[in-house]
Amino acid sequence: MNIIIEIMKKIINLMKHHFNEVIKLKTTPHSIALGFAIGTFISVLPTPGFNILIGLLLVLIFERISKLSLFGAILFWNPIVSIPIYWLNHKVGDLLFGAVPVIKYNLVFVDLVYNFSRRYLVGSIINGIIISILSYFIVLFIVKRYQKNKKHMKSTKNIKT
Repeated sequence: MNIIIEIMKKIINLMKHHFNEVIKLKTTPHSIALGFAIGTFISVLPTPGFNILIGLLLVLIFERISKLSLFGAILFWNPIVSIPIYWLNHKVGDLLFGAVPVIKYNLVFVDLVYNFSRRYLVGSIINGIIISILSYFIVLFIVKRYQKNKKHMKSTKNIKT
């Protein structure tokens, strides 16, 4: 049990370090927040293993987003953090589609896969949009505040010297 706690502490410290590096980037707060929001959307969708490839593709297409921020979001939304999100995705799909299947196949397995996938994918898209928008504004606020404090500290330091 202690090993798991130590591993979790290391992961949290790594994420804090990466987040501090992202905040210190000399780019606009919008670029940093947008990169994080896109990385969040990719990670909330059911794309395990492919989220890094999708992130690389998006970085090549959209050059103005913060690459470090995008991959920081993918790192943040690792499988451990995503487990409750995956559960929420299915619950949102259940709310939208209810318990009655729309299409019935003669094969029970195909019927189960279809109904689960439909609910899960729609829930993932809805939650991805909501969580991405929230993460955009949270990161935007944090970065703006950090950059404002940094400017204030620099001006105070220049006045003293």
